[in-house]
Amino acid sequence: MRTLLARRRFAFTLVELLVVIAIIGVLVALLLPAVQAAREAARRSQCSNNLKQFGLANHNYHDTYKKFTTNHQRRFEQNGDRMYSGIIGLLPFMEQGPLYDQMQSRARPAGPGLPDPWVRNAGGWTAWTVTIDSFICPSDVQISDIGESPCPVNYKFCVGDSVRWNHDDREDGRGIFDQMRWRSMADVTDGTSNTILMGEIAGGGAPNAVIGGVAVSVGHSSDRGQPALCLARIDPANPKLLTGAVRASFRPVTGRAWDGRPYFQALATAVRPNGPQCQEHSVDSWFQYGTLSSYHPGGGQVVLADGATRFIPATIDAGNPVNLSVETGAGFSTFGVWGALGTHQGSESVQVP
Repeated sequence: MRTLLARRRFAFTLVELLVVIAIIGVLVALLLPAVQAAREAARRSQCSNNLKQFGLANHNYHDTYKKFTTNHQRRFEQNGDRMYSGIIGLLPFMEQGPLYDQMQSRARPAGPGLPDPWVRNAGGWTAWTVTIDSFICPSDVQISDIGESPCPVNYKFCVGDSVRWNHDDREDGRGIFDQMRWRSMADVTDGTSNTILMGEIAGGGAPNAVIGGVAVSVGHSSDRGQPALCLARIDPANPKLLTGAVRASFRPVTGRAWDGRPYFQALATAVRPNGPQCQEHSVDSWFQYGTLSSYHPGGGQVVLADGATRFIPATIDAGNPVNLSVETGAGFSTFGVWGALGTHQGSESVQVP
């Protein structure tokens, strides 16, 4: 009898087990946000490192050629009508020399020309399908359809504080990068510590998501540069979603590292950070409202012309969204501190908040 009682003395009752389970549940609920925050902090740090590598690559390119690359260039093409990304020129400075050499071996005039920048396999050509980890923000959502998006990239060239044509190289924009224009460090008269070189754009997730999606059929030529038109596509019943027509899932804004059109390569400081990505007509045509966006809580990251990385809060002063942009040349941005950070010679006296 004593032995039986002794054994029973060390057993848990059902009530005690339930109490222990409840305590464990409370502890998990308390610890889970901290674990998730630590994971996001690590992803944000990796994203910052990726941008830092792009900044160093741009500086090394500039040291070599005395100019920055261009985000949109008509060269090397097979069909004479394609635009290729300035990232191609940065590859040798990002430990991707063999990939660069592979592209150059086919580029005109020595070779037959590069295939369209969205093909997955053209006569054995597979260079476009290489996935480069440093091109991808680890906080972004994986692209669901890579049929025409063989190499994702989250990091875009800053084209200033106005929307850009996707199929024209006649404009002389206000950012460091522009179509078929190679600018130098001396052109950055606003100061290299106050001018954005590149920044991140999120592209994964649902096509109708404000962060990761793209609204199409927004505005028209006479209204170009007015952020209010893009912001109006945010669903008032759910500020995380877009209303109206959106881009197809097979053509995300982060899908083509080698396509030089602004839809795939440009970041503009007109629409506030973490606002929608918008197109005037169908996806990747005409005017591009491409703003800073990410899944990092509260904003997104950029690398400045001096090579420093910074986190830009979504609450940064972005001016009045009904303003029209100053299209070319010098002059204060109409989009507040955010717009001024995108211009290379706007004569604005601003600093990164």
